[in-house]
Amino acid sequence: MLQPGRLFTLLVLALTARLSAAYEDVELVPGRHYKAREVRPVHNLVRKYMRYSTAASSFVDIAHGWTSCGLACNSPDVQDVALNLTWHVDVPLSDGLIGIHTHDKEIVVAWAGTHRYRALLTDMSVMTVPYMGTAGNVHSGFLDSVRGVSKVVESHLRRLMADYPDYMVVFTGHSKGGAEAALGALDLVRRIDGLKPRVRVWTFGEPRLGDIQFANIYNRELGAITYRVTSAADPVVAMPPRFLFDYCHHNLEIWISSAEGDIYVGQNYAECAEDPLASSSVDFYDRSILWHKNYLGLPPPDHAEAEFSW
Repeated sequence: MLQPGRLFTLLVLALTARLSAAYEDVELVPGRHYKAREVRPVHNLVRKYMRYSTAASSFVDIAHGWTSCGLACNSPDVQDVALNLTWHVDVPLSDGLIGIHTHDKEIVVAWAGTHRYRALLTDMSVMTVPYMGTAGNVHSGFLDSVRGVSKVVESHLRRLMADYPDYMVVFTGHSKGGAEAALGALDLVRRIDGLKPRVRVWTFGEPRLGDIQFANIYNRELGAITYRVTSAADPVVAMPPRFLFDYCHHNLEIWISSAEGDIYVGQNYAECAEDPLASSSVDFYDRSILWHKNYLGLPPPDHAEAEFSW
């Protein structure tokens, strides 16, 4: 039987662990299939970051906190985040938030998906433009959306990184928001000293961002710390099509291959040979937008109430 003093010590240690939990990378082997029961920790992270992505798409008003976006923000994961910044820009269109999760020691940068009608114009701006003087070309609509808010995001992020020096910085987003999260992370690691060792990127239903050269640039910079999650027969991850302006996905793909949550980890190939056993194995005509709206049950059904506005 535990002595009262020993029990108190264990409770203090447990509480300390609870208060000082830190980000931990998941260990997944490219080319391997996992049954759902083997990857419950991955499922937990997918649901957690999808909730942030959902919250970013729900018109969060920083003055009213999480009460301003309805049921989409009721989960404990979201409630534990203290809002630091929200942005809602019309031209070029971009919405998102920055928050602090003290328990998980994370600075969260979440970008909103296509939840406004005018965002469709951004999605359709598929003409590519050169990326920062490199040989790579990138989706002009997504790049404009990121660049339109990059200065304010950078300013807040610099301050928060100084205030929370041991926190990880997690960029996340669903659909259009996933594309902007990846581009935003890539832009900011080039401008903020010390960000790259602390950053992780989790995207969901992310469309292709640019051409083969851009994908190679992304892979060299952030491919090892980016988790590009795709869901079964999601059609958005197959857009824009490969034949259009040489579009190509970056690494690393985590394909949720079944409704039960089985996972296949796409292998990294050179020159944009997207793994034929991952999401690209699904014929385009067999895809359904319902899969774009179902990442292990998220976004929640009520999220539709936030879509669409102008």
